[in-house]
Amino acid sequence: MVIERFKQIQEGWGIQERVIGALVYRELKTRVSQVRFGVAGVFIEPLGTLTVFMVLFSVIRHNPAGIDSPLFLAPGAINFAVFTEIAIRALNAMNANESLFFYKPVKPVDTVISRTLVESGLYGIVYLVMLTGICLFKEETVIDNLPLLTTSYVALSLTAMGLGLIFMTAGHRYPSLLQFLPIAMRPLWFLSGAFYSTLQMPQWLQPWLTWNPVLQATELSRHAMSPDYRIPDSISLSYLLGLAASICCMGLWIYRNNERILLTR
Repeated sequence: MVIERFKQIQEGWGIQERVIGALVYRELKTRVSQVRFGVAGVFIEPLGTLTVFMVLFSVIRHNPAGIDSPLFLAPGAINFAVFTEIAIRALNAMNANESLFFYKPVKPVDTVISRTLVESGLYGIVYLVMLTGICLFKEETVIDNLPLLTTSYVALSLTAMGLGLIFMTAGHRYPSLLQFLPIAMRPLWFLSGAFYSTLQMPQWLQPWLTWNPVLQATELSRHAMSPDYRIPDSISLSYLLGLAASICCMGLWIYRNNERILLTR
């Protein structure tokens, strides 16, 4: 009985893996068809936008203590972009893939997972290209702690996926949120630490700001690039990992309790 149950679970995971792989391929194909220059265009747009942003802020601000301006700005721009893209694309995942739910193996959760993989992979490559460019320009290694940098990025992506599951479920039950939530996400830019250090903020404000997972990941990433970059004690990888696990579990629990409603129009 136990062996048979294990085989059923293994078969189920295999089906879901194939479904997610097909959805990732579909998502990438759709993205490529919507931009110029084919596959290269998928990377040119976010890379160009982030490069312009970095150049502008590098010109108008002084180097922060312990880290060069490009290394200071890159994590903030990338982390905010990947977090909002995953959450907002998950919000619209139901409408974009509605026709696929006719096939029983395809579930709404699969669309969110596939979009998370696509967005985190895309911006991960953009991140790598930017850091490689900075490394070649400076002719020195710009990452001191690669495991910390990678873990922070993955934890933030998982946090966004869990939030995306909540958004998708809420947006299906309350359609007005499809217009409201993307607007509500915009102030997050000013709270994400993209263009300031936590230690630059008033001390009474710092504990409140560090509740934000984007700021946590950004500050940890800067510290991973340069150990001389100081971060407050309230910035913690343990907190970011715990938050990612908590929000993912909450998102999956909410989705599980609403899956039948999601599949019913």
